[in-house]
Amino acid sequence: MRSAIFASVFLACGTGLAFFSATAGDRQEDVAVLTEKKVIVWPRLYAERDAAGLDEFLADGFRVLDPDGSVRTKADEIAWLQKTPPARVKSDFLFTIEDIVFAADTVAVVYGHGDSTRETEDGRPCHHTYWSSNTFLRQDGVWKPIFSHVSGVTCTPIE
Repeated sequence: MRSAIFASVFLACGTGLAFFSATAGDRQEDVAVLTEKKVIVWPRLYAERDAAGLDEFLADGFRVLDPDGSVRTKADEIAWLQKTPPARVKSDFLFTIEDIVFAADTVAVVYGHGDSTRETEDGRPCHHTYWSSNTFLRQDGVWKPIFSHVSGVTCTPIE
């Protein structure tokens, strides 16, 4: 299943990882746009529970590969957002981009880590961290996420 997902992402992109044509340093405007989308826009859509905005933000065909190997679709993500109440406290979520790699003029992979304060399953505060990579496609001049992979999720209790 995972192989099919990766293959479909790269077929949809029209390229493979072997054909990286540019680095982030060559694409300052694209880097600025992708950074804003990943660090500001995407977290804001979740924080504000803006399902309509998320629907517009994500590319059709969007998929998430979770740490447990399960796959969620764009529709799954929007439905989850609609039914999940906002956190009771202001979020201190911060996503730090480690790098942005361009596979083609219309394909970019943004990867880094997210950090925030959350609660464990038994209600204790914890430091939540995870790593993710996000594949963006530029469609009609607009960068949209088509694929997200999340790994290394931890929630270390705060003593």
